[in-house]
Amino acid sequence: MQEQKDNEYYVLSPGRALTEEEKGLIWTKSLTHKVSEEERRITNEIKRNWDRGEMKIANVLLEGDAGSGKTQLAKALSANFRLPYTKVTCFADMDKSDIIGAILPVITSDQMERLEPADQAALKALYDSDSFRSSTEILMEALGISREHASAKMKHVLKLAANAAENKAVEYRFYASEIVRAFQNGYLLEIQEPNVIRDAAVLMALNSALEPGGTLNLPMGIVHRHPDFIAVITANRSYAGSRPLNEALRDRIQHSEKMDLPTKEMMMERAKVKIGCEDDEMLDILARVIILLDKTARANAIKGVAGMRSYFYWADAVAQGASARESLYHKVIYKMTTDPEEIKLLEDALEGQGLMWLLDEIPAEPQTKRREDAVEVTTWDIDMDVDSNPDQQAGEEGIRLKKSAESEGSTSVSSDESAELESTDSGKEGTPNYHQANPEPMSEEEKQKERDFRKKLNQVSREIVSDSLHRSVKLIVHRPDYDPNLQEEYGRLSQGLMPVVREIARKTLPLLEHEITAEYAKNQYYGSRFQADSVAYRDFRLFAKKRPPTESPGLVVGLRVDESASMAAFGRLEAAKRAVIAVYEFCQICHIPVLIYGDTADVSRLEQMSIFAYADYDHPDVRDRFRLMGIRARSNNRDGMALRIMAERLAASPKQTKLLISISDGQPKAMEDYTGSLAIQDMQQTLSEYERKEVKFLAAAIGQDKDVISRIYGAERFLDITNLNELPAKLVRIISRYL
Repeated sequence: MQEQKDNEYYVLSPGRALTEEEKGLIWTKSLTHKVSEEERRITNEIKRNWDRGEMKIANVLLEGDAGSGKTQLAKALSANFRLPYTKVTCFADMDKSDIIGAILPVITSDQMERLEPADQAALKALYDSDSFRSSTEILMEALGISREHASAKMKHVLKLAANAAENKAVEYRFYASEIVRAFQNGYLLEIQEPNVIRDAAVLMALNSALEPGGTLNLPMGIVHRHPDFIAVITANRSYAGSRPLNEALRDRIQHSEKMDLPTKEMMMERAKVKIGCEDDEMLDILARVIILLDKTARANAIKGVAGMRSYFYWADAVAQGASARESLYHKVIYKMTTDPEEIKLLEDALEGQGLMWLLDEIPAEPQTKRREDAVEVTTWDIDMDVDSNPDQQAGEEGIRLKKSAESEGSTSVSSDESAELESTDSGKEGTPNYHQANPEPMSEEEKQKERDFRKKLNQVSREIVSDSLHRSVKLIVHRPDYDPNLQEEYGRLSQGLMPVVREIARKTLPLLEHEITAEYAKNQYYGSRFQADSVAYRDFRLFAKKRPPTESPGLVVGLRVDESASMAAFGRLEAAKRAVIAVYEFCQICHIPVLIYGDTADVSRLEQMSIFAYADYDHPDVRDRFRLMGIRARSNNRDGMALRIMAERLAASPKQTKLLISISDGQPKAMEDYTGSLAIQDMQQTLSEYERKEVKFLAAAIGQDKDVISRIYGAERFLDITNLNELPAKLVRIISRYL
């Protein structure tokens, strides 16, 4: 097969004649367009399979971060195959009429005059249209409104027109959606962000259209798929408001690409063409910054994006003489977030890699290495994937706790500040009232269930490590007993924490209510709300009814605590206990499944690895919060084995996002030779293996081996907890960002 060459095109149907209007919809590659490996691969795959019947590739999925070039690639395919390009941008409240189209009554001029001027303008724009575009597109252009407002206006004028008919004979006109136009006429259609649609039934309307010989059943008749129709679905991954794509729709995808930032070399090459700057050293430093910010943002669930557009504008500003460090904030970081804590995370990542220092070394003066034929800097397209809007509340007050006298960098806390830590929800004896304070003693039946669960954990854990280098390690998984004496320690440590945890949860719960369910289930045979816009379909599904919130958040959390002997020093053990309390109680309030395990190594020759299952979402117990106080400083640490066991449990969860946080104060070290390069290689292999299974890792380093832990986990997964007092609130806020 002949490979696709840059700037070549391949006509799928040589005998097909396009109209002048359709020719105008074919995208033209700009001089700055650089052909990516993804573009070459998709183009060659479509060419190779185009005439192979059922093996034909015409449904493509591009999934990745905003700014990774998904829309640019979809348009490039339009140019490569000489197909008219069109798109539909999905939004949360889309319904069937936005996918298929709508039937609109045609009313007389007398009836028109009774309507409001804005409604008259909307109807006139629709009536004057040749139906080449969707009704939503027509209203967007005619009224200068957004797609969501245009969709709402369409439903509004539909109802007005129906009411204006006054029970007389009515003429109807069908306005097809852009999806139908592309499907029927053989265009390349980009479907942007279908994973934000709340109503899964809406996506089902696409399933038939994506079949090789698909059809759409419209009110005006059945429409068959044009042989040249290509659907390119572009979706951001793991962003606020996004959901997993419908499984049936995914099954109809014939080729998929994971869209990430280009390589550093490709970023530099595109920047040279885009802005005309030939300063390789400057472009290299800026590209490294963008790549690290992108990784750090994803690791810490920061919603903003450091992408190619930010890189172009930032590089252009620096080339024109702007300070590289100062313009970093205005061109990149403030686009990602304005939350002080998140900005600090990004700054720490850059400082840790020495990139802030390198930015200071770039001279703040216009670059002389610029080509005279440089083109004006533009984004790939103004309608390209939009960056996520940072919606985190800036300036949230951090948690302030007393540090133990032996803590590293110990600071004193004034009595006034200490007073602010008192819980307003405490009982007379100071015990927090957030939970069942005195659970009943365990019955014999409950004790037997605990024994059975512990036996199951041992069996499962040993199976998980049976194919690893830990297979010969003697492992015992403990399920610590509930000890009433631990309740007093829990009350003391949790008293100052709970108000902060509850406040973070209070800000998080409204987001979960929005995430859990759409407000109404539409297109029902009965319900509490009448849908006037559904009358045209004549399927009697004219009502909407309240949908109960039955789904849980799409997040599962694992918290691993290093119980090595060194945790006894400098207040680390108490800091770890405060952290697990905060994480556990936050997850309970927000109904997030949580797994909290501790581990140590080399207790004895017969117990070379010990796992302590303090809280497990497969066996929840109100007493688990008190079991957490059993965390101890014990012996050595075999980190890779513990991470593997917990990561496998999370990977098996049906939740969309799986987050594993490790609290550790030192590098791995266990007998006989689990240390140094062997241990580091094992841990990095475990991280790589389970990240492919979509488990996200974070390491909270609270000890003297921070540099080693950072190298093991990578800067993008590393949290440097210098102030132990900050650990509980920082972990809870990080978890809340993943929701």
